[in-house]
Amino acid sequence: MKKEDIVLTIKQNFKNLKWQINELRLQPDPFIGWTIVIVSPDFEGKSQKERKENILKGLDNLQIEWLELLTPEEKKWAGKLPIDSDTLNLPLWPEALAQGALFEPGKKPIRFLSDIDEDIKPPVIATFYSLRGGVGRSTALAYTAHIMASNGRKVVCVDMDLEAPGLTALFGKDREIEEGMGLIHLLIALDQGEKPDIANHLLRVSEVYDLYCLPAGMINANYARQLRFIDPESWYREEQNPLRELIDQLSHNLPFKPDVILMDARTGITQLSGPLLFDLSDISIIVFFPHPQAEEGTRILVKALLATETRRKINQQSFSPEVRFLVSPIPSSKAPEVVRRYKQRAVDWISDWISPWKNSIADNGDILETDITHFVSYQEIIATSDKILSGDDVWKNYHQVGEWIERFLSVPGEKNIPLDLGEKKNKILENFSFPTGAAEQQENLLDTFVETDMVKKALSPEIPLVLGRKGTGKTAIFRRLSENKTGKQDFFIITSPHGLSRNHPLYLGADGFSELESILEKRQSEWREFWTSYVCLVSYYSMIEKDTHIPEAPTKKISKILKGKPGSERKIVALIEKIMSISGYRLMIKEWLFQLDKFAAVDTLLLFDGLDTGFGNSEKDRKRRKNALEGLFTFITENSSRLENFKFKIMLREDIFKVLKFENKSHLFGLSISLRWNESFSFFKVIIKQALRNKSFKEILEERITSRDIENWGERDVIYAWNLLVGERMKGSRTTFTRNWVWNRLADGNQDHSPRYLVQLMNLAVEWEKKELKSSLYDRSIIRPRSLIKVLPDVSEKALQALKDEEFPELEPLMKTLTQIGRTPLDAIELKDLSADLINLAMEVGLLAIYEVRGEEVHRYMVPDIFRHALKMTRKGQT
Repeated sequence: MKKEDIVLTIKQNFKNLKWQINELRLQPDPFIGWTIVIVSPDFEGKSQKERKENILKGLDNLQIEWLELLTPEEKKWAGKLPIDSDTLNLPLWPEALAQGALFEPGKKPIRFLSDIDEDIKPPVIATFYSLRGGVGRSTALAYTAHIMASNGRKVVCVDMDLEAPGLTALFGKDREIEEGMGLIHLLIALDQGEKPDIANHLLRVSEVYDLYCLPAGMINANYARQLRFIDPESWYREEQNPLRELIDQLSHNLPFKPDVILMDARTGITQLSGPLLFDLSDISIIVFFPHPQAEEGTRILVKALLATETRRKINQQSFSPEVRFLVSPIPSSKAPEVVRRYKQRAVDWISDWISPWKNSIADNGDILETDITHFVSYQEIIATSDKILSGDDVWKNYHQVGEWIERFLSVPGEKNIPLDLGEKKNKILENFSFPTGAAEQQENLLDTFVETDMVKKALSPEIPLVLGRKGTGKTAIFRRLSENKTGKQDFFIITSPHGLSRNHPLYLGADGFSELESILEKRQSEWREFWTSYVCLVSYYSMIEKDTHIPEAPTKKISKILKGKPGSERKIVALIEKIMSISGYRLMIKEWLFQLDKFAAVDTLLLFDGLDTGFGNSEKDRKRRKNALEGLFTFITENSSRLENFKFKIMLREDIFKVLKFENKSHLFGLSISLRWNESFSFFKVIIKQALRNKSFKEILEERITSRDIENWGERDVIYAWNLLVGERMKGSRTTFTRNWVWNRLADGNQDHSPRYLVQLMNLAVEWEKKELKSSLYDRSIIRPRSLIKVLPDVSEKALQALKDEEFPELEPLMKTLTQIGRTPLDAIELKDLSADLINLAMEVGLLAIYEVRGEEVHRYMVPDIFRHALKMTRKGQT
């Protein structure tokens, strides 16, 4: 029977009797039945039996575990009564575990504090808990407290391990505890309705930092006697709750305002640890060692934590406690595989514990297990020390734990965002534009071109070969050279992307190359001879267009053929065929090449781009491309050393170049550059420079950054501009900085980064922010960090589509298999039906990466985030 039906029946019985109800409290028992309390003046003079028979008519089959039927006078001496609750949500072990057992994925959304845009009001409350002892729980808390206090935070530690207190000893303050001092005395006083001064019970742990400890109390006979009166179960079933009141007092009634309260909970399933985990904590640090004895109990605990809601509410919204895992102590071993095995076991467990619930998480199901897990290795110096040691060599083991908590607090640097951003934000958003097309499609590409050291080297005439994955900037280099308006360097466009063919006097596409292949086969000619002819033709007509004085063609037959510039791809192919039909043309075209070279300007660039897709994408097309490019590089290595003024500049996908086989390939060693964005700050300059086209955004930055040339910006300037654009911290993703989050998730399996994906991410985030701003204001950055999480799957779709359609359609069978597997990392045996060549190709292009090797064999592969979302794969923990 539902609660509302029971209430309706009871009220109808009172109405029929014409009796008055002063109070009606109804609460479901966590396992079976109900708790009912009714207060009525009409119970006066009636026995309990009469009262029950009269007001419970129609409820004969109702299971009642606790029934109180009282007059107002009887209520005065009845003591504390159960509270009235609409749902079963008592933060006690039986109730919490029962809720966890009943909790089903997708039944209700799970919300975390890290999923909201704003910071929470301090203090942040963190509980350190372990199901089993001996894992360094109290030690972790003490070091974390020192780290946070040294960072300028006001920290209060509370020894909640009443049965075995020892936190003050770790701080070296156990001898300063006095009789009548400590947590146990405070709880009893608050239970009795007193208002003790909590500040008198605190011990200052550091003379330098704001670090305090509330001890459990002085251990003696009186302490043991008082321990019997600690009864959290009754507190949560009654109106007055001294435990909640204690936290309120610590939060608001001290001489200072704490930033964080760290609570050291008792090991195991104890009365006090339940409320700390399931009610009071914003974040629960679960400490465990990956021994099989800890697996099942911790799994059940995690399920209960996800099912519960803490007392903190924001805008009438409730939240589950954040869960973080501290795996300790990882054995110190000289064999890396032993350490790796323990770490991997822990992450695999955590992945299994949280995986069923990822889709229930309201705002971010993309939880990365390694972001919420930290490992502490065994160190004898820590294990054998009587108290906390100083020195960063020891403290660094726990910096990550402090960082987990710090993420819920405001950062002073975030306060530097202009106060009037809110007024300008709409205007900035409306005028923001991040072109997402390929480089050949962007009209203002050169206005946002970023010249890194890598790019400068790629622009040099002395580097003939520029390699890189699709989207890394090869065509941007091409356009920078071919659209150079200064006129300082001459160039001839030999091949170009289809989108830029309008600037190319003698453009050849896939059909043209197909026809040429037939001509070469028919005439028993080679691709290197075609390239010699083609380069001569393009150079010749380019010189005519530039009014350059050029030599006569080496023979009258070629001169006759050259009259009139060919105006179509068909005529270009026909022209090349005519040249090749001339007797002795091989020597003639070589002679012609060197004559043209002598009349060219110094360092005239012969530009080649669009070779990746210019031959088509079918298997036959790719074979033709391989043969043609091998001929091109043979032509180059044979002739480049004899050319005085012509300089080759070829933009090509790195994976294509790797499989080419031609004589003297080693001659290109040291004469190529791979476009890799190895440094994140240069990578982010790409998007910042585009954002600077927005006048309002630029004005805000000029108030803080004096240099107008972004090429001269240091890291601080880049970080400030980036934080203004998208915020500093990725709260929803449970990592520290937005820049780290973006850098990691846009990397492929080879840790290569494409500016194209960054631009796509930002463009989609702007559109998402425009819509979200209508219902939820946010003025700490132009784009809120949460937007990046929301749009990453769309960027992933674009990246995978480009990989499949534009570059490697042969990877489609692997992609289908990965989608069927549905998780990463994946066992190598799951790909056994696919060829080794296909797997190697996937690793070469960054779709797959080796995750685990056993002996000399690959045991597991992983799929990077940039492709994982599009493949509909979930994360299984990765160490």
